[in-house]
Amino acid sequence: MPGMTGVEFFESILETYPNPIRILLTGYSDIKAVEDAINKGQVYRYVNKPWNEFELKSTIENAYHVYQLREQNNKLINKYQKVFTESSDAIILFDTKGRIIDFNKATINLFETIQLQISLTYFSKYITNKNELNFIAKTIHTKGFINNYECKITLKGVKKICLISANKICNSYGEIVSFQAIIRDVTKRANTTRLLLKTAINTQDTERARISRELHDGLGQPLTGIKFYIEDLKDKVDDELIEQVNHISDTIKSIIKQLRTVCYEMLPPSISDFGIQKAVMLLCQDTSNDKVKITSFFNTEIILSDKELEISIYRIIQEFINNAIKYADCTEIQISFEVQKNQLNLILVDDGKGFDITNCDKGLGINNIITRVKSFNGTIELKSNDNIGTIFKISLPIFDEKTNPVLSTGQNI
Repeated sequence: MPGMTGVEFFESILETYPNPIRILLTGYSDIKAVEDAINKGQVYRYVNKPWNEFELKSTIENAYHVYQLREQNNKLINKYQKVFTESSDAIILFDTKGRIIDFNKATINLFETIQLQISLTYFSKYITNKNELNFIAKTIHTKGFINNYECKITLKGVKKICLISANKICNSYGEIVSFQAIIRDVTKRANTTRLLLKTAINTQDTERARISRELHDGLGQPLTGIKFYIEDLKDKVDDELIEQVNHISDTIKSIIKQLRTVCYEMLPPSISDFGIQKAVMLLCQDTSNDKVKITSFFNTEIILSDKELEISIYRIIQEFINNAIKYADCTEIQISFEVQKNQLNLILVDDGKGFDITNCDKGLGINNIITRVKSFNGTIELKSNDNIGTIFKISLPIFDEKTNPVLSTGQNI
């Protein structure tokens, strides 16, 4: 080629035509020429004259295959770049140490900050609950991905409820080089769902209270009157009938006792009369027996101003105790209340046979507990394994949506 070598020609057209696959046919075979062809001209193959026709044909076919793969790869990259840029969901790339290395415009909008404040910060710092962070990390490393996991993210002191989908990115050797996370802010939707759950639960509790009053007033009082009437008959009947009268009296007493138990379980009067702390203490005292010891602990005096929250806490404890006694074969149950800063921690422990959480579907009782916790924007952590018992760790905010306190204590918190 007059005035330039083949390598110089390839080098000159790189900027204008970067995509074609370059094959250099030459009579030179020195190593410096080979290096220049690869480094400067980005030559795919270096073929010496005279060439073998079969090898040349194979080289061209392989080059075309590489060209097709590059084109497909470029299309995928362009498609991904378009999705990355235009997505309304935040997309974040972070390295193996957890540092954010790239993100899209939606991330800046979600974080409500400028680009420099996000770059190279640790992704973990934004996850509110460290247990949720550990679960996300463990799932990604085990399965390679996680889909639509709901967790709380703290941004500038504000907690947002988000769905996180994430996956690991590996090189051709299967080594993890980075991670990708897609974050969708579902705070409004979650709050709406939470309010619907709360309304449904409150409606159920209100209906329970109504039925409890109806049973107490409509059946309890007449049965008590009949009991007194039967007791009065004992002094007026002969010896032949006294055994039958006593049997009727005992039967009515048993019915009244069962009715009181049903009414108490539907709406314990101790909550409205004494508050949640006294109600829980009475529940533990009344439920304890020779087989199961139930105790309660409070790190401070607890007085809740939100009666709906009081009832839900009571129902959660009641459900846990019933499940532990019925299914766990336990001998001891502990109910603990801890107040820390702006949250109430409820810890429920039994020493029963436990169960494998990973291989067990959540029953109705556990689902009822989870639903009640979510309705008050709380979090729940369940730990259990075969033969080591069960632990529920529940955290409930003690401030409502308007940041008004719903809890007062006997001491400063």
